Amino acid sequence: MPVLRTEEETKVREWFGELARPVELLVALKAGSVVGEADDARPGRPDAFGVPGPEETPRPGSGDVDFGAEMVRLCEGLAELGDDVSCRVEEEPEGFLRFPAVSIRPEGHDVGVRYDGLPWGYELGSLVGGIVEAGREQPTLSADSLAALEELDRDLTLDVFVTPT
Repeated sequence: MPVLRTEEETKVREWFGELARPVELLVALKAGSVVGEADDARPGRPDAFGVPGPEETPRPGSGDVDFGAEMVRLCEGLAELGDDVSCRVEEEPEGFLRFPAVSIRPEGHDVGVRYDGLPWGYELGSLVGGIVEAGREQPTLSADSLAALEELDRDLTLDVFVTPT
């Protein structure tokens, strides 16, 4: 089953074809959840806030979904759409608290851009947009935004939550 519809795939191929640098997708899975063999690719503990994620409390009907295998399928499918996009899978790499997750890595470097959970539906656009942005030589932030970031006196972590409306 294709990741995208034909017209979407054509557009994503175009965007990925314009990347100025390679982008690696590092898929993080729970240890022991080898794709195709996992009985449960969901974490056995709460997230960093002590709250079970959607992977741990699936809605009725989603209990048969192997979230880890689906994340691998999705990221490998996206990697097939551009010569400069690659996918690598690791079990519980350092720094990951929730699974499955994908780290978007320009030139293979961890710059802290991560998507926790499975980006289905409209959420997939956020992942594709992140890949396109990571593949640019220069960020698309405005000069004012870049100046404000330069004035920060310490590193910050920003969590953005995507919810359907």
